[in-house]
Amino acid sequence: MLKRISRLRLAKVNAIGIASVFQAGDTNEIDMKTKVFAVQRPIATYRDDEGNFHKKEYQVFQQPAVMPLPETGVQSAFCHEMPSIQVRSVKVQGLSTSSVFQAGSASVVLGDSRLKHIRQIESPNSQSSRS
Repeated sequence: MLKRISRLRLAKVNAIGIASVFQAGDTNEIDMKTKVFAVQRPIATYRDDEGNFHKKEYQVFQQPAVMPLPETGVQSAFCHEMPSIQVRSVKVQGLSTSSVFQAGSASVVLGDSRLKHIRQIESPNSQSSRS
């Protein structure tokens, strides 16, 4: 891995999400993983049988992550005339789930994000019965 000094004069970051990384500098490896199970309801109701999550019921959590093919022997040469990476200013609105912003060098960057979002929406008939 190339080792250089990273100089970041100004960074404005609005939001960094789950398992995300904002890095100024070199690193050997960044490995982000996220597995999320979310249930959305119009009214917060909790049932006695909830809280027992069985990932075998949801295929998205069991499938292996799709990894890129290994390098195919591409030869390259770099000549770094400056011993540093210089960033004057960066403005980041948001880094979402398992994402990376890096001003520097990295040997390996991995990311794996899985999400199962269930929306339980009431039918129009059930809403009128509560009024």
